[in-house]
Amino acid sequence: MYQVKVDPHTHTIYSGHAFSTVGENAAEAAAQGLAGIGMTDHFGIMTPRRPDGRLDFGPLLNFEGLPPFIRGVRVLQGVEIDIMDFDGRLAFWDEKAPFGRSDLSVGEMLLQSREIVIASLHFFPGCKDGTEAQNTGMYIGAIENPYVDIIGHPCRPGVKFDCREVARAARDNGKFLEINEHTFDTPQAAPRCRKLAEICAEENCPVVVSSDAHSAWMVGRFDQAFRMLDEIGFPQRLIANETLEKMAGLRGKKW
Repeated sequence: MYQVKVDPHTHTIYSGHAFSTVGENAAEAAAQGLAGIGMTDHFGIMTPRRPDGRLDFGPLLNFEGLPPFIRGVRVLQGVEIDIMDFDGRLAFWDEKAPFGRSDLSVGEMLLQSREIVIASLHFFPGCKDGTEAQNTGMYIGAIENPYVDIIGHPCRPGVKFDCREVARAARDNGKFLEINEHTFDTPQAAPRCRKLAEICAEENCPVVVSSDAHSAWMVGRFDQAFRMLDEIGFPQRLIANETLEKMAGLRGKKW
């Protein structure tokens, strides 16, 4: 059985389509014996705006209101930000930041404050019509963003990309590709995820295994991902979130 002590990808009610609070997620992480959990609510097309047109950052910029540990679990201040074009640009990268930070974009301002950043493809106009080369470039562009730590569920959207080139880019840039438990709920995505994992093993590219939990009841549950990894003999040493210390060290961070 694989060891994973950090669930880096979870959502709370702030995402708008999840069911649990930070406290509920952290409590379940403690019950599952995890050492760390990423609170990575969505930021992109699902982010609401206030009546005056400004983005509603909600609790994303108020993590100071939370302790770094809840029930003994390290709560990582995170975000899952949308990839918005075939160059791999991220959400709100061209919109000026509020709060007197006009030297930064909204995206930069937010990501500078995060301990963990997941970049994922959900939707942008024409995103399903890209060529394999365009999709590969999209993921590599996101990987090369210095703030990004993880490419989230790359196989779930159903766009074709060169797995080997993306794995090499992630490895060479010190980033992680995600083996996402929720991906296995989409039958056609599971074989793509398996292929990516096989190539990551061949290319010595570290991955993270995550739940993508949208309720506390799914936090720390990786059964389908573990089953697939075991079937292909994926090496434990390439699982970056084996421990909190290993994951932080591979990204040169201190948590």
